Amino acid sequence: MNETHASISGSGIVVDGETAEEHIGNLEPNESTVVSVDIGVDDAVSEGTKSLQATFTYRDTHGIERETAPTMTSLPLGKSQSFSINNIVDTLSVGYDGHIGGEITNEGPRAIDDAVLVVEPMSETLYIEDTRYALPPLEPGETTTFTYPTDVSGQADAGPRQLRFSIEYTGSSGEATLEDGPFTDRVTVDERTDEFALGDDPITVQQGDRTEFALEITNQREETLSNIDAQLYTDSPLSTVNDEAFVPALEPGESTELTFDVAASESAPTEYHPVELDFQYDTERGDTVVSSVYQHPIEVMPGEDDDSGGITGTVVGIMALLSVAGLGVGMWWRRT
Repeated sequence: MNETHASISGSGIVVDGETAEEHIGNLEPNESTVVSVDIGVDDAVSEGTKSLQATFTYRDTHGIERETAPTMTSLPLGKSQSFSINNIVDTLSVGYDGHIGGEITNEGPRAIDDAVLVVEPMSETLYIEDTRYALPPLEPGETTTFTYPTDVSGQADAGPRQLRFSIEYTGSSGEATLEDGPFTDRVTVDERTDEFALGDDPITVQQGDRTEFALEITNQREETLSNIDAQLYTDSPLSTVNDEAFVPALEPGESTELTFDVAASESAPTEYHPVELDFQYDTERGDTVVSSVYQHPIEVMPGEDDDSGGITGTVVGIMALLSVAGLGVGMWWRRT
């Protein structure tokens, strides 16, 4: 047979992307050949054996075009390729960077080696810079994890947010890009909380004196913060010399103590005065952030009474006498 063509069709089945005709070429008597075609199946088609009909057109040795009677064959359809997404977790709070993660399972029936997970936030207050996550090769039944760095707007309201996922992968022929999904799931945006919690141990300093104190801080973020540089600020009547402290890293929920000092002027009112702190730190994503300003109370206590006859009063009295004596000597020298 010369210039042979095969036409293949089936209900709910697409052959070679809508082109159901294959060119075979010349066939000698009793010669056979193999024809390969890509088969696409509608989602609505159920599993089981499906019928395919093939007809052949050809030119015989006299050049006359002829067509064969339809030939019926069968096509077994197994379970369609599918995935599942489970155990969605998040670390999202208003105004902070966080993560969205979970697990994806290849439900089969075949191994997939080039799938891409695509996420679409259904809220403008969530921002994911790279929405396409390349999955590793997955055998049927195999599970892997995924994570998306996610930013939450400072103008967002706390509450649930909807996400939509889909999986893109290459068909068995290596040509067509297929898709499974969409899948929907929810994450929760928490209220904004400070990065650090400050300890509430009382800190006191006497008028005209200086004191060293330890201040406990706790990492309240759900990620490890590193290169934490703390800075203490004071206003009159308080002052400080040791106003910086450094912490290499704090894991979520971990605490440490920072050491500073503070001095009060002799005329400082005996009441509570605030000192301020801020923190510069690095996130797990490598961003450098400066925190908001924190306040902590310092209580100024009365200094020792100069008239009490104690050491302070004695020292001041001696200094006063020396000052007068010095003044007298100075006047004597001038008069001479």
